[in-house]
Amino acid sequence: MQNFKGDPTELKFRAVHEAVGGSMSLQKELFFEGAYECFELGSVLYDTKRAPLTNAITKEIFRESFATIFQQFQEAGSGESYIYVFKKIFGDDVDIEFVIPGPGKLQINIEAQGIEESNFIARQVVDNQYVFEDVVDQEGDILVFQTIKGFQSQYELEQMLFEMVPAGIYTEITLNFGG
Repeated sequence: MQNFKGDPTELKFRAVHEAVGGSMSLQKELFFEGAYECFELGSVLYDTKRAPLTNAITKEIFRESFATIFQQFQEAGSGESYIYVFKKIFGDDVDIEFVIPGPGKLQINIEAQGIEESNFIARQVVDNQYVFEDVVDQEGDILVFQTIKGFQSQYELEQMLFEMVPAGIYTEITLNFGG
């Protein structure tokens, strides 16, 4: 910064600005460094419909993968961006195959193998408050639901994919679970 007059008052203001402004600038950089990894930001973007993908994918998937998807949208349509996004959604063990049957045509075959488990939880009201507890079988083992990580149907995946496909490319996608 160049001084206007260089008098003591100006130099005093400049010193205050550098002390406070430098700290504020550093805090702002630290905020932005981690902001895009925050699931709550994903919830806000989803709830306020601030991203085109909010019409295409579920809130849970959007929250977990929006940072990756936004980063890869800069190069939407490249094989690397598809692989990166699909691995973020389905897990590192997903098998992805690209087939180019002709000019302007792309087939993507996905074999999703990542499995998520979640406990079966019961909720009841005790003393005007919810109490959550695991549901168990006769032997005392906790009951668990098992689902495929990521999208639950090919339709959901197609909705997201068509937001990423460049104009002029005809894309077909096949999703298989649990190979």
